[in-house]
Amino acid sequence: MNWRNALMSRKAAFQSARGMTLLEIMVVIAIIGIVMTAIGVGVVGYLNKAKISATKSQLSNIANAVQMYSLDGDYPANLQVLTEGAGAPLKPKQLKDPWGQDFRYAYPSQEKSREFDLCSNGPDRRSGGEDDICQE
Repeated sequence: MNWRNALMSRKAAFQSARGMTLLEIMVVIAIIGIVMTAIGVGVVGYLNKAKISATKSQLSNIANAVQMYSLDGDYPANLQVLTEGAGAPLKPKQLKDPWGQDFRYAYPSQEKSREFDLCSNGPDRRSGGEDDICQE
């Protein structure tokens, strides 16, 4: 009779160790989805702020390079001039904003308060929008 008792105890163990139901699995997946969405929204907001901050920093660096160039005479005709030669103050990759677009440069400036215009098209990558970022 020992083997029957052993068989009965195994059967009882299998019956008591049942798995998760489909409903329980779906609830867990829904909770994971909600948490991931909340995290994703927060991260995207910080990434946009970081790109805008980086763009302002790049604009300042380029504006300083343009000012240094002007000390030798006139302002550059375009920004590529600042990347040429052995002692070039900028590298070609520095002339692109975080969204992969070229910075806009115009000399003389459209505004009388500045010598030149230097802007990024911003997140929408189109010129003339409200999100354009310009040197101050």
